[in-house]
Amino acid sequence: MKNHLKEIANAMLIGSLLLLSTACNKEKLLDKTPITSLDNTKALVNESDYTALTSSAYEPFQWQVGPYTVFPVMFQDIRADNCVSQWASYWVPGGVYDQFTIPANDPSVLGYWQKWYTVISRANTAINFVKSFKGFTTAGLQQRLIGEAEFVRAFAYFELVRNWGAVPLITQYIGSTTDQIIYPRSPVAAIYAQIQSDATAAAAVLPLNYSGNDLGRATQGAANTLLAKVNLYLKNYTATVAYCQKVINSSVYSLEANYADNWSLTNEYGKESIYEIGYQSGLSTDGYNNKGSWSYEFFGFLGAPGCFGNFVPRQGLIDMYDNADKRKDATFILPSTFLPDLNEYASVETNIYQYFWTVPAALQSQASARKYYIPVQTAEALPTITASPLNEKVYRYADVLLMLAEASVMGGGGDGQSALNQIRTRAGIATIPLTLQNVKDERRRELATEGWDRFSDLVRWGDAPTVLSFKGFKQGRDELLPIPQSEIDLVGSADLPQNPGY
Repeated sequence: MKNHLKEIANAMLIGSLLLLSTACNKEKLLDKTPITSLDNTKALVNESDYTALTSSAYEPFQWQVGPYTVFPVMFQDIRADNCVSQWASYWVPGGVYDQFTIPANDPSVLGYWQKWYTVISRANTAINFVKSFKGFTTAGLQQRLIGEAEFVRAFAYFELVRNWGAVPLITQYIGSTTDQIIYPRSPVAAIYAQIQSDATAAAAVLPLNYSGNDLGRATQGAANTLLAKVNLYLKNYTATVAYCQKVINSSVYSLEANYADNWSLTNEYGKESIYEIGYQSGLSTDGYNNKGSWSYEFFGFLGAPGCFGNFVPRQGLIDMYDNADKRKDATFILPSTFLPDLNEYASVETNIYQYFWTVPAALQSQASARKYYIPVQTAEALPTITASPLNEKVYRYADVLLMLAEASVMGGGGDGQSALNQIRTRAGIATIPLTLQNVKDERRRELATEGWDRFSDLVRWGDAPTVLSFKGFKQGRDELLPIPQSEIDLVGSADLPQNPGY
């Protein structure tokens, strides 16, 4: 089962009905009083409608390419030192993140901002209507749906605060023209307080796991992982360890014996997965393709059209791995990589490397990022080359162990050495002492090219000015993205002042 993806698609119809049910009347359409608020009585009738409404809040998580290019890897791996976009002339959106500064009118900055505020708007809508519905018959469903919406809202605000800092804090449903629609930027502390409040409330009501069509919904483990991550960013190390221990002690998760199995089409929602974004080939909403990973990450295998490999791992990242490290083969496609679906080594498939002559010599790595590679036979059967069905890992159990190890080094307690040992042992390499630098290096190796942590890790450690100096990183400016200029133009600089340096 590909979880609740069809329900997410159906949920978009619910949203449309919320609008249409208030606007349509067969009699005297032009004689009606202007509509100033939404009427949910026709679109939301039974508990399945409210379940679908809540599901709609997850849908923007899938947005990666469409009206805007908003791959997470752009904002974390390319913006940092893990990947290079390869060629600005072919992929301008990615090329912007190969250097600093990032312009305030960059379409991807606007798209990423709108992506997370769309999640927040839908979550606020779901919370408002689910709380007021009196017709739930399934025990605990109302509380669970509210918890799901609170989790996705907390997740969205975490992405906003670590990318933009102080942002407008909107937790109220906006359903009327008389409601407040312009909000000023709230202090970073207030954003983090809201994230913690939402995630804590979610963790109290969400189940440990799901089955069947509900796979992919937020769980108690996902909420506690988010709380661990937030406290790590806030340097509340004792709390970080405590939340990591909650995830560990739940006995729901463990490391995959084979690291590469985390990205297998036959092992989605595996035992290491705490939260992942589901994809299914053929589903597309709001003009966004499902994912685009095959097209954007890999070269033209077997002459596949539209593939141009723009997430190229930097040689410095590749060099961090011992040859004995099992993660190396699972993270990169190198000329020496054997590809079972082609029954040959990557160096034989000349289409993979046909474009590398355009790459400056200093950036050449002769590699592709492998984690979201799908077999060629699967790719050739897709309705479009961008519609990869492979889910995207967001929170893995390995991340929880690494957060515990880091917080332990920083005085938060817990057995950080054991946590670090588990990561190294699974990789097939010798254990190393628990030091902050060792944990930093291990986070980079373990999570490379997944698109959720690298840049933000460098910023919170204070390492970005040094590590990213080769890209022109300017301290006091480049830790944050610029507020989209079109948003400032819309609401005014008094409520939405630009970030420093832009």
